[in-house]
Amino acid sequence: MNRSILHYRLNLFLLVGILSLLWTCKSADKAENRANDLLALEQLSEQEEYRIDVKVAFPFNTLATTQVLNALLIQNAGNNPNRIDVAGNGNFIEIRKDSVKGYLPFFGERRINGGSYGANEAGIQFDGKLENYTKQVNEKKGKLVLEFSTEQIKNGSDSYDVIIEIYPNENTMVTVTPTYKTFMRYSGMLTAVDIVE
Repeated sequence: MNRSILHYRLNLFLLVGILSLLWTCKSADKAENRANDLLALEQLSEQEEYRIDVKVAFPFNTLATTQVLNALLIQNAGNNPNRIDVAGNGNFIEIRKDSVKGYLPFFGERRINGGSYGANEAGIQFDGKLENYTKQVNEKKGKLVLEFSTEQIKNGSDSYDVIIEIYPNENTMVTVTPTYKTFMRYSGMLTAVDIVE
């Protein structure tokens, strides 16, 4: 009986030792991954040019928007009023030093007294100077945050506050807050910027 208790304790001690060894190795891996992520974010923050290819749109839903989008998206599998796949449609944001260019789809409501009536600019389009541009690495949340303001292309009928969150794996979240439209969110991927000669 004593021998079986001793054998049981020895096995238990060995099991606890192995588990604690594995646990410390896992903690070291997490710390190393976090350090690598922060290094990647620092390298991203040193860039002056970014291009984001937008893959998914997340509209701000009101009752009217939901009804319209349900009617329009019924035939497209995988889409719903909260999440619309826009991959492959050429939607992008491109930042080059002090200028920004972009085209993003808009699924939402235009507010009453803003913008031009009957405008043919259904999407969110901009091509101009960056205003109020800031860039900051948020170490706690593990992301690079770019913020700026810009205006609608052509007649400047709307202005936009844009927040871009870039993660170490180069996934992005974009929030666009227009003056005369409901806000939109987008997700996408950071891609290489085409070199202009």
